[in-house]
Parts: sequence; structure tokens; C-alpha cells
Amino acid sequence: MEKFQDDTVKLKMVKTILDGGFFNDNIYLCKMIKYDKENECIYLLTGKTELYEFSLDSIYECTMIDEENNEEIKCLGRIRERYWDKKGKVLVLHVENGFYKNTVN
Repeated sequence: MEKFQDDTVKLKMVKTILDGGFFNDNIYLCKMIKYDKENECIYLLTGKTELYEFSLDSIYECTMIDEENNEEIKCLGRIRERYWDKKGKVLVLHVENGFYKNTVN
């Protein structure tokens, strides 16, 4: 996953965990800044999107494009942290069901 560092990825809510929680069907473009293999976490910059738009009580699908092999690499996970730092607005996505490939047609 290190090869996707600094790439744009798509983040999309696929399920809410909280009963009666708000389902957001927007697709967000984020920049992957780091993959922590040991903790299975992906660090993402949200750009102009505000952190409160991302729920801590939902499952998200993260999609990366492997242009070399013409494939989408996807994983499912939950956002563990949302915070500001010197790089910008950061999300920490903990991978719970990762990484599977879909051929792009």
C-alpha cells in the first residue's frame, strides 16, 4: 500500500453502525499520506472537506487506483480518529476488511 502514498483515494460510507445513524452517500476524494502496516491504518488528508462530515460510527470503503495494473484496490474500515495537524485535516481509517482487487474496464 506504500505505493499509493500521496495518491488520491475515494472514501465512501457503505454502512452505519449506530441504529438510526445518518447515512451519507457522498464520495470524498482524499490524499493518502501514510499506511501503517503494523496497526493496519491508512492516514488520509480530507482537503477542503470538514472533519465532522465523517462519522466515527460507520463503515467506509476506501478505493485506490493501481494504474500500472489497471485495477481498483479496495478495503473496508472504520474511522478511528479525526484531527487537525500541520498537514491539514487528517482521518485515520482502520482497515477491517482489506485489500481486494477489481479490474477497471
